[in-house]
Amino acid sequence: MQRAVSESTGAKNAQLVKRVCDYLKENSADRITLATLGARFGVSPFHLQRTFTDVMGISPRQYLAECRLHGLRSRLAKGEPVIAALRGSGYSSQSWLYEDSRKRLGMTPATYRSGGAGAKIAYATGDSPLGRLLVAATDHGVCSVKAGRDDAGLVRALRAEFPRATIARAARARRYLDALNGHLSGQEVKFPLDIAGTDFQMKVWTALRDIPRGETRSYYEVAEMVGEPRAVRAVANACASNPVPLIVPCHRVIRKDGSLGGYGLGIGRKKTLLSSEGALPSSAGRAGGSD
Repeated sequence: MQRAVSESTGAKNAQLVKRVCDYLKENSADRITLATLGARFGVSPFHLQRTFTDVMGISPRQYLAECRLHGLRSRLAKGEPVIAALRGSGYSSQSWLYEDSRKRLGMTPATYRSGGAGAKIAYATGDSPLGRLLVAATDHGVCSVKAGRDDAGLVRALRAEFPRATIARAARARRYLDALNGHLSGQEVKFPLDIAGTDFQMKVWTALRDIPRGETRSYYEVAEMVGEPRAVRAVANACASNPVPLIVPCHRVIRKDGSLGGYGLGIGRKKTLLSSEGALPSSAGRAGGSD
């Protein structure tokens, strides 16, 4: 009976959190407080904060911040003027975003607008132990890494990521490709990066770069590394959103039970990478479900 009550409570909490998430997504440009949410959903602000954080691993405020940044990116990608996009996404301080935009967007809002309009992105392709590899970079650093079967598909994916940037094959990107192949063979290489992410994603990606070659961490352990031990789902989402896999080694993050979890470049490549680093778990063949 007690277990049934517990499961019922868990289901109700999950349903509540889903409704809150939907509301935050739809109203991310509004000024929303815990008191506002509590009144709307008929629960105390304390209960809502605790329940939301238990289920999502991040607070309602952090989730709202990610919704706002997603909204800003969407508006900029559609060509909306920067000031209008800022206001329409709920940002009241233009200077705040510009001061921190290198970290949040990877580019200034004006550059990020319309899929990187005005940005000049150089790329190079070549063979690697993982198949064909594409490395792309702005003047500030590597902005994208992709692996696949053929160059045409890789370039199409890059253009889809930055649809209005000036993209061209260039010799200056070749050095990053060569360095990345060296990195895959075990060489210590430092890469300048020009990548876009929320505060939380940046914290996760920075933590991933601290996982040594030949070692793995669970999603839970990474959550602990960034000081958010309940943010296991958010850590998994940050790994999935990593624009520069191989450089930011999200392949070194596995589930708590030793199964591999997902990987943006394909689970086969994750196995190959971990095997080459001597870190493939013996239980890697299991599907697994625990983070």
